[in-house]
Amino acid sequence: MLRYWLGQWDDALAELAADALDGPGLVYSFLLERWSALLLHGVAALIAGRREQRRAADQHLREGLALPMKHVGDRENRDFLVAAHALSLEQSGETRQAMLRLAEIFPRRDNEMTLTHQWLPDLVRLALAAGDRRVAQAAARACQQEAAAETRPARAAAAALRCRGLIDSDPDPLAEAVAHYRTIGPAVELPAALEDLAVVLAERGRGDDARAALNEAVGLYEDMQARWDVRRAEGRLRPHGIKRGLPGRRGPRATSGWEALTPTEVKVATLVARGDSTSDIARDLLLSRRTVQTYISHILVKLDAKSRVDIVRVVLRRGISP
Repeated sequence: MLRYWLGQWDDALAELAADALDGPGLVYSFLLERWSALLLHGVAALIAGRREQRRAADQHLREGLALPMKHVGDRENRDFLVAAHALSLEQSGETRQAMLRLAEIFPRRDNEMTLTHQWLPDLVRLALAAGDRRVAQAAARACQQEAAAETRPARAAAAALRCRGLIDSDPDPLAEAVAHYRTIGPAVELPAALEDLAVVLAERGRGDDARAALNEAVGLYEDMQARWDVRRAEGRLRPHGIKRGLPGRRGPRATSGWEALTPTEVKVATLVARGDSTSDIARDLLLSRRTVQTYISHILVKLDAKSRVDIVRVVLRRGISP
């Protein structure tokens, strides 16, 4: 979950794919719990969906949605799965059904502890697109209630600003939310807030400012390989005649070579070059051995390498001291 919100999606998927049963990673008893399976399938489905990897997204959705909801813990940990299902419906052009599905996450029952503010700006966006201001306003109120419970303005407050800016078509709250995410994060929320800001600026006739916000949002989405988000953002701005500016346009993130490695993969490659064993790396990075092995497999593919020796050569050629 943390890696999802930080935008470290490759690392999140590596740890999910590792099926790590040997601590300190995910332990077997944890993986057998239904609530954790809901969470793991939900995170994987949402990342795959946003990257338009439909086969993987559909598989995780099928497996996750087949799990029964019996206990409070199940409901508290289904949010990623619900969001992924709503995304799938939106991608199929079923905007109203996507709105209704995402609306199932609130209101929370009295004995449920998980907050919902992180999903509510998307619900407002979907509701407005579906022409249902009643749902949009209900989502905004729920978000404001969570913001009011924060001891100091934090994620819920920023989400409430996004909701209000969308409903009122007011760029000021959205710009304030953007400033919050730039300073504090989480990283995944910044491009979404920039996208919303771009739309509202375009509605106000501020085309140059809207284009600048769109360009920045798309660049950040491309860093996460969030191809669906790029297409959605461009689609929302197209009716206003706003397109990405070509000068200075950022290209997509590298998919091969050293530049394609994630920060965690760079750490693993450096430790491999130092001569550390898989167990040593797992202990140093607080990962399971299987997770480390998954990282090494990804590094080999990205570097077009055949063995650890090749990884060592690349690290040394780059002048990195193990």
